[in-house]
Amino acid sequence: MQSVDPSAPAPAPSAPLLLDRYRPLARIGRGGMAFVFRGRDEYLGRDVAIKVFSGGNERDVEMYRSELRMLAALSHHGVVSIIDAGVDTSAPEDPRPFLVMQLVRGTTVWERLAERPLSVREIGEIGYEVSETLEYVHAQGVIHRDITPSNIMIVNYGTPHSRERAMLTDFGIAVEVDDDAFQSESVTGTAPYLSPEQVRNQPLATASDIYSLGLVLLECFTRTRAFPGAHIPSAIARLAGPPEMPSELVPEPWRSLLQRMTATEPERRPTAAELGTEIRQALRDLRPRPRS
Repeated sequence: MQSVDPSAPAPAPSAPLLLDRYRPLARIGRGGMAFVFRGRDEYLGRDVAIKVFSGGNERDVEMYRSELRMLAALSHHGVVSIIDAGVDTSAPEDPRPFLVMQLVRGTTVWERLAERPLSVREIGEIGYEVSETLEYVHAQGVIHRDITPSNIMIVNYGTPHSRERAMLTDFGIAVEVDDDAFQSESVTGTAPYLSPEQVRNQPLATASDIYSLGLVLLECFTRTRAFPGAHIPSAIARLAGPPEMPSELVPEPWRSLLQRMTATEPERRPTAAELGTEIRQALRDLRPRPRS
């Protein structure tokens, strides 16, 4: 599930009723292989998100099945829930797999950073929420592989005493790992947030997600990408060394933690569980919010 596009939602012309139940209404996002629509569950009368894959050949269908299996196996408050799935055969020559998912109403970290600077507490809470989710995801033998500011949603439930929550979205290129480390046939992910081992197309482990999250949190502090530029130069730049971490923008203990998260060697990075523990302690050490 992806965030709402800054531009006006695009209508879904002549949208079929999927599974005799789900009606795509307006396009709200897109990824490399799919469009995401706000839709309506006409049976239960609720809004949903419908991810329609953009191709229907055998390879695309297999990618869809892989994501379906991945999402169906995950059940956590920090992961967007899958509701239903199928294949749209309204155009028999171009069958299109789709997923029906929980519609998450919120904003992405990328959109929030474009609006205003984030406080240290806000950054820490985002980091804690995502690390807690990754602890669960990694325990299921899953590597997300594409943690970016656009794939972390900030959700506000609108009640007086609730705080905003971060949810991890878009498991479109996630992979399952057994005892052997995963290696793709090609480099996959979003260039500015790839881990060094992704750039080198080396076997991946869960530490790759920790590196990417470290770059996202660093960007939250600096409001600047650590490795900007075109895809290939951006990807290759991190092989020259760790990202710059200006002390005037990244205070301790966050600076030391981010340095370990973005260590070139995967074995030097904390696990998601260790990361969550350290961030929780750092949040406790912050001064209390002033009372209004």
